[in-house]
Amino acid sequence: MAIHRQKGQNEILKRIFFRLLPVQMAIIAMGSINTIVDGVIAARFIDAATVGVIGLYYTMLRVLEASGSVLIGGVTVLSGKHLGSGRIDQTRGTISLGISLALIIGAILSAVSLLAPGTIADLLGADQNLKGALSAYVRGYAIGIIPQLLGQQFASALQMERKEWLGHVAVAVMVVSNVTLDIVFVVVWNLGIWGIALATSLANWAYFLVVACYFLTKKAQMRPSLKLIVWKESSSIIKIGFPNALLVICLAVRSLVLNRLLLTYSGSDGLSALSSFNMVLGLIVAMAIGAGSLVRMLSSVFLGEDNRESLLAVIRIASTYVMAGMVGVAILTVVFSSFLTGLFFQDSASVVYGLTRQLFIIYGCGLPIALACIIISNYFQAAGHLLFVNIISVMDGFFSSMIPAPILAPRMGALGVWLAFLIGLCITLICSMLYPILRLRKIPRSLDEWLLLPADFGASEHLVLNLHNAADVTQTAKTVQTFCNQHGLSRKAGIHAGLCLEEIAGNIVRYGFRADRRRHDIEVRVVLKEQNVTLRIKDDCVPFNPQKWHEMTSAGTDPTKNVGIRLVYGIAGEVEYRSMLGMNVLTIVVAARNLKESRNRTAGAAGTSG
Repeated sequence: MAIHRQKGQNEILKRIFFRLLPVQMAIIAMGSINTIVDGVIAARFIDAATVGVIGLYYTMLRVLEASGSVLIGGVTVLSGKHLGSGRIDQTRGTISLGISLALIIGAILSAVSLLAPGTIADLLGADQNLKGALSAYVRGYAIGIIPQLLGQQFASALQMERKEWLGHVAVAVMVVSNVTLDIVFVVVWNLGIWGIALATSLANWAYFLVVACYFLTKKAQMRPSLKLIVWKESSSIIKIGFPNALLVICLAVRSLVLNRLLLTYSGSDGLSALSSFNMVLGLIVAMAIGAGSLVRMLSSVFLGEDNRESLLAVIRIASTYVMAGMVGVAILTVVFSSFLTGLFFQDSASVVYGLTRQLFIIYGCGLPIALACIIISNYFQAAGHLLFVNIISVMDGFFSSMIPAPILAPRMGALGVWLAFLIGLCITLICSMLYPILRLRKIPRSLDEWLLLPADFGASEHLVLNLHNAADVTQTAKTVQTFCNQHGLSRKAGIHAGLCLEEIAGNIVRYGFRADRRRHDIEVRVVLKEQNVTLRIKDDCVPFNPQKWHEMTSAGTDPTKNVGIRLVYGIAGEVEYRSMLGMNVLTIVVAARNLKESRNRTAGAAGTSG
């Protein structure tokens, strides 16, 4: 049974979600921004054929994306569950392992690109006219593969450090570096397509150095450590993150097949239209993929916490607020389709211009459907339904579009391929919704059933409350006392739990709420389990670890300082603090069976205050 106070519930979670979303979007959009800059520079200062060469490299970008996706996906889920369970060292070890694997994979891909650029150009489908240019681009881009993969790992870890602003700075540095170096290398020094690739590689290095610099300081809570790495976790990371890579690989194969269809039924204009669209696609879907990554991360944390209410809230936030934003992106994509097309092709009367604008409009209409598919897939990945996620990744990445495309392309040309994208999204969504129906053998009647949540998940007796001001603190403490008494615990157990909550929440309101001009709330989760009262207190104020203050005051000689914190440590059987995704999370366990011992410690602490 659960009791809730609905007013203001999950306001903290909502603020954290939308504070982290721009960081996730920046990670997703990073590669697309570089590609757009490269495409525009190539079209304006070299020739249109160079745009096609960069488009051919798109499949290789998919390989890089697959490598990064499998690591980020696996590391996010594993570290999220460790973090939700309070295992900080294991969290650091998982993040460190992800960074190490990114370095190893990046070194291998860089070496292959530098040693065999011609072979890669052949595999990417370049003919003899384009092979030389594409080989040069492969060599130039190879220099930036390692920082690209490492930068993604460090940027993801920044979210746990409340340093999201550093990710924004890194993106700005990357874009400015890429544009500046493109102009210098191509316009001034006339280095051609190799100069474009080199500029992108150096921009990747600039991005990596900015996001990684914080982790060299002692302030970094998630500072990488080789000693904490558990190498056998590599298999778990790959297993969990494999659906991400599988999707990207399927998309890469699909791109090769669709390129052939377009060349056959619409010529080079269709291929150029798809290439230019792909350069912008990362920006268009950044909100959807970023929200999916957050759903995966936060779901992992709340699954580790056994926190049903917050898990459901994450899905509701993504499917309402983010969905509204995605509808806005869809409208903007359609409205500004001419502008987006004009970035690459200036002649509005040309065939390629018309096909490109057509693609932006059709795909834009499917963006809300894409978001729904991404939310479902990422949640079930966090929840461990890996077989389903693998199947839906293959469906979404290949079959859903490849079923209609060969049928429509011979009859409608490039338009048939564009419509196949939209039809494929609808097929994927239908298949995703069928999964819970087939598992339950009925149509789900609630969000809990759609998410296939076990009946015992978050089933312990608990109370969820939210505090907004000082007046709430005293009232909430009384509510906790009443809750404990109603569920069979002694009167003293309720008093002690309420007293701990009142002392800690009062400190947060007095000091944390006033530390800046932002709005803040406190979320309190009271769990009764095995004759223990567990208080989990969350706030989004400035970081504050009461353990440090307790240690300092305990070592001092003034018995009147921080009496409240001393009182809590005297009562509680266990106190644990951690900073998690921009939140202060304090867990206090009051053991009802040890009340005699707790009472003695409390009396001693209170006695020092006179």
